[in-house]
Amino acid sequence: MSQLGLGLRIAAALLIFSSNVHAEPGNDAVTRLRAQANAAQAEGRFAESRELWEAIWKLERSQVAACNIGALAYRIGDAPAAVRWLSLCKEIMRLPSTPEERDLYESRIFDLARARQLVGELRIVVPAGATCTIDGEQVSVERDKTIPVNPGRHAVVATLNGAAVRVDVDVRRGELRDVRLDVTAPALRPTPTRGPALASSPPASGLRTGLILGGAAASTLFLALGGGLMVVAHDAEMSRNETARSVGGNNCLRLIAPECKRAARYENTMFTARELGAASFITGGVLAAGTLGFALFTHPRAEITASASGMTLSGVW
Repeated sequence: MSQLGLGLRIAAALLIFSSNVHAEPGNDAVTRLRAQANAAQAEGRFAESRELWEAIWKLERSQVAACNIGALAYRIGDAPAAVRWLSLCKEIMRLPSTPEERDLYESRIFDLARARQLVGELRIVVPAGATCTIDGEQVSVERDKTIPVNPGRHAVVATLNGAAVRVDVDVRRGELRDVRLDVTAPALRPTPTRGPALASSPPASGLRTGLILGGAAASTLFLALGGGLMVVAHDAEMSRNETARSVGGNNCLRLIAPECKRAARYENTMFTARELGAASFITGGVLAAGTLGFALFTHPRAEITASASGMTLSGVW
């Protein structure tokens, strides 16, 4: 079915609902749209099903509609929309009381967690009354709430009283960026004709990058040292056995011959190298695990403050 045909069907259902309320209660229109949405989903037409659920949302703002829109957005690869709708689904979803409801609840929470791994997030602060857009699309800015976006560079623009300020922000997967746009100061003077001020987001934290690189280098060094010491221990063991056999059948049970004393030295070297090698392997493994955990579970965060009069960049690590 074409997008035009689907749009006409949704518009017709909404028109019937709005113009013939007494003839057809609202829940009948919702029931019909639900049947169409479920049929489209069963046939794998996820984008069409999502549009039908969005039409249902306009008629009744239910948890079922929000959860289905979020789940379908995730299925078709729209991760930012999936995060927005599944977060709303989580807020309004009642606690499960049956095994079926519990399975559905856990499925939605799991989809939300996976979708969040695919996006970056912006936390934007603008003056009261200002409008904000991301890449030309108007967004609603709420206090302490983040806005999910696809990884990459995004243009964030705030406008107030004819004045505008813009900042370009690079966002990576799993990263949270704070952006503060101040357009109160230039509100008393005309906006420059050359357009809003531009700025690029700051680079990732040098301290974090240095720690990751340093941890990786140190773990590699200790693991390599451990491997070298194990080679030394093996060579010393082979030399000890060969030297001990050279003195005859007693294999140096009595340390009298010079060869036996040399075999004893080889044995001491073998044990020392083994102990140091094992310690190096353990240290390298701990450093590797710590570096990997630090890289995966910590994310640099930077705050960008922009205004027509200047730009301030501050990093938080």
